[in-house]
Amino acid sequence: MRLTARPRPVAACLCVALAGLELGALPLARPSMLGIQGLSAATALLLAAALVGCAVHLWARPARALWAGTGAILLGLLSYPLANLGGFLLGILLALTGGALALAWRTTEDTPPTGRG
Repeated sequence: MRLTARPRPVAACLCVALAGLELGALPLARPSMLGIQGLSAATALLLAAALVGCAVHLWARPARALWAGTGAILLGLLSYPLANLGGFLLGILLALTGGALALAWRTTEDTPPTGRG
């Protein structure tokens, strides 16, 4: 029995979700310090939530992987100056990798038919 009825970009979803979790991990390590961390912590949390939203969108709407992948790449690039160097470079690398995988992913209906002689 299969988990899903249609193929999904699982690797892209996983990379983008891990990027969001990694970006949000540092500000949420000490919630009592959120006021002291200031705007950088709020921005990191917003970017993390948006990346997790992109991962959910990739999973729920695999036919729209182009939009979610583009969003993940843009959010990953924004995380570099806005959120602790992109989550100490690990978050940005995961977001860019997941976005690139989402852009490269195609449904089985999108593949061109193979012509025989």
